[in-house]
Amino acid sequence: MARVRLSVEERREDLLRAAVDQIQTRGVAAVRIADVATALGVSNALVLYHFSTKEALLAAAFRHSAGEDLAQLRELLGSRGSALHRLHAATRWYAPTGEAKGWRLWIEGWAAAPREPALHEVASELDQQWKSALAAVITEGVEAGEFRCADPVATAWRLTALLDGLAVQMTSYAGSLSRATLLDWSDEALARELGLDRAALTGDG
Repeated sequence: MARVRLSVEERREDLLRAAVDQIQTRGVAAVRIADVATALGVSNALVLYHFSTKEALLAAAFRHSAGEDLAQLRELLGSRGSALHRLHAATRWYAPTGEAKGWRLWIEGWAAAPREPALHEVASELDQQWKSALAAVITEGVEAGEFRCADPVATAWRLTALLDGLAVQMTSYAGSLSRATLLDWSDEALARELGLDRAALTGDG
């Protein structure tokens, strides 16, 4: 049977998804161009044609996968309902579920970023976009009189720092922290940051 010719965009998409799978399986440090090529049944040269170095491929793969998560967050924060309802939904969506593949990718990215300048740049940029998206909705809620918050940016940083830390514990050390406990603590933190009684989180929207 004749092989289907893929467009440049389709080929890059395949390579990026294969690279993400390899990162999640082997870890950033252990992934080789050959691993990605073998997974797709193509040559190393083809991978290097689209991505000039392993570092460029891994950074692009991280941007591709983490960018999809960011798009989901923005969709959730941009949905209908009060700012409080959307923030509460976003913090609960943030928590790891199932195999937590997205979280495993972020953990790999954070671990490798100090030694990989291209990955560091991408991870830092995307991390800031997450914080900015949350801060924008917090600001919206303050302006609408839904809750009080003197510094939405600082609140976004504190919330993501808490959620990131708990998610890393939950993902890296199976059984150390339940998802229910993580959600309980994140609800407590969100209510405290917004100057609300915790019951307002579930009563909203």
